[in-house]
Amino acid sequence: MEKMDTKFEGNTSIEIDLKAILLKIKTYWYVLIIGVLIGMIFAMGYFVSFITPIYQSSAMVYLRGNSSNTISLEALQLGSQLTSDYEIIFKSRPVMEKVIKKLNLNMSPEGLSSLISISNPSDSRILKITVTHADPEMARDIANEVTSYGMDSVREIDAQEPYVVEQAVTNTANVGLSKTKALGTGALLGFVVALGCIVLRYIFNDNVQSIEDVERTLHVPVLTVVAEDKSLAYNKKKNGKKDKVNEEGGAKNGK
Repeated sequence: MEKMDTKFEGNTSIEIDLKAILLKIKTYWYVLIIGVLIGMIFAMGYFVSFITPIYQSSAMVYLRGNSSNTISLEALQLGSQLTSDYEIIFKSRPVMEKVIKKLNLNMSPEGLSSLISISNPSDSRILKITVTHADPEMARDIANEVTSYGMDSVREIDAQEPYVVEQAVTNTANVGLSKTKALGTGALLGFVVALGCIVLRYIFNDNVQSIEDVERTLHVPVLTVVAEDKSLAYNKKKNGKKDKVNEEGGAKNGK
C-alpha cells in the first residue's frame, strides 16, 4: 500500500495513504461533478456581469521612402526603425487630437493612445496599426483615422509617400475573455476546490476508519475483526417493530 510521510515541527508526522485517498476520491466522485457545475455557474455569472467583449481592428501602411531610385543603407534599415520612430508619430498628441475631434470621442489623447498599438512585421516596411475597443465599428473607425492623420504627419516630417496596404474593417471576433474560456476556467477551479476539500477532509479526519488506524493508535496488533452485517441490524429493527405491535394488540384485547 503506497504511503507518504509528511513531517512537521516537533517530531510530529502524518502518514498519508495514497491509495486510500484515491478510494475516497472515487467514493465522492459526485462532489467533483458538483464542484465543476458550481464553478461553471459562478464563471458564467462573472462573465455576464463583469466581462466586456473586446474587439480589434487593424490597418496596414507601407512606407516607401523618398521617390529617388537610389537604394541607400538608411533605406535598407528602415524596416527595423519603423516601430520606434513611427509609433511616436502615429500616436503623437496632434494626431490623437485630430482623431478625437473627427470622431467626436469623449476621451483624452492619452486615453486614445492607450487603445492603439503599432507593430512592424519582421523584415518588412509594413506598419500595422491595431486598435482595441469595446465597439468593433469604433475600433475600425479609429484605426482608419489614425492611419490617415499619421500618414499626413509622416509626409510633413520626412517627405515620405506612405501607401495604405489595407484599411481597417469591422471585426466582430472577441479577442478578450470568451465564454468558452470562462466556462473552462470555472470548471477547472471548481474541480480543484472540490478535490482539495476531499483530500483535506481525509487528511484531517481523526476518526478510526481502518485496521491500520487502530494499530497505529493503540500500538498493538489487531487479532480479529467482527464484521457488521447490515441485514441483521435491519431484521432486528423489523422484529422489534413487530413485537411492539403485538404488545399493543394484546393490550387492546385484554381490555
